[in-house]
Amino acid sequence: MSIIRIFRLGIRLAAWATPRIKEAHHQRHLNRLEGQRHLGSRNWTEAETHLTLALEERHHSAKQRVELLLGLAAAQRRQRKLAEAEQNAHTAIDLAVRAHDHSLHARALDTLVDTQLEQEKYTEAQKTSEEALRLESARPKPDSARLAQCLLKFGTVLLKNDRNAEAGEVFQRAAKLSEKTFGANHVETANSLAALGKLHGQSGDHAEAQRCLRRALEIHRAASGANSLEATQDLYYLAASLAESGDFDGAVGEYERLLGLQEQQIGGDRQEKAQTQVRLAALYVHAGRPAPARELLTHAIGVLKGGEGLVLALETMACADEQVGRNDDAK
Repeated sequence: MSIIRIFRLGIRLAAWATPRIKEAHHQRHLNRLEGQRHLGSRNWTEAETHLTLALEERHHSAKQRVELLLGLAAAQRRQRKLAEAEQNAHTAIDLAVRAHDHSLHARALDTLVDTQLEQEKYTEAQKTSEEALRLESARPKPDSARLAQCLLKFGTVLLKNDRNAEAGEVFQRAAKLSEKTFGANHVETANSLAALGKLHGQSGDHAEAQRCLRRALEIHRAASGANSLEATQDLYYLAASLAESGDFDGAVGEYERLLGLQEQQIGGDRQEKAQTQVRLAALYVHAGRPAPARELLTHAIGVLKGGEGLVLALETMACADEQVGRNDDAK
């Protein structure tokens, strides 16, 4: 047989085998790929199913198994299966340490902190966050971007543990490092400024709170869009700070803008929208405008499930009823 004929046979064999090899590879990794696809589409139940099946398979590398565990933990967190998510985060940490993979170890620690925060395990979350910060700081060449993110999360944990003064210092460090590392107009810089602004608002320093929140809002709008979750949260805290500092007209304007954005969001959080309606209604009552206040409160009371938000809504409705002379309803 000539060399040319052998060559031609090889080409035909490759053409025949290639799609079959691709199909075999796809089938072998089907659950992993499907799990990742459903994660991206926010189909948490389907993602959990496929990622669980993928982890039962034996052909994955240590790195792939950590990736699968982190994806599974994310899907479980979204379904409030927090104990399972925490266990998978711990397993991912153990695997990443044994594989000597710093990047995956850092990601696994982040996942564990988030899960512990959602379970209100604030003491454990602080220990995990401190470990993540120590791990990055101890490297011969620490990653500034990673350090900034660690500081932001550590500050959040300190807030949960009522260590506000320390949290403020950490947020300041995070903001400065983020601006130096990412740039003045980067989302990470805005995230640090937003956290700092919220903290200043809680401590009563509204001038500084509004400065930080306006800057964060400007960056988030430019980077993520005016109706993004980040921008609407900035706007919410800015409006609250304006109201608490006595700038009622400014607060009304910002709450009205916020409510307009929330109404445009598809699949937005109905509870958050209801809370905005209650705050805006309270300002309307303060300004002697009971009619629009009652309209907002009627919607909000039908959504709020209880707690301080519903109490405030009912109290505000009572005040609005009194203003329009509906004293029996107010009682």
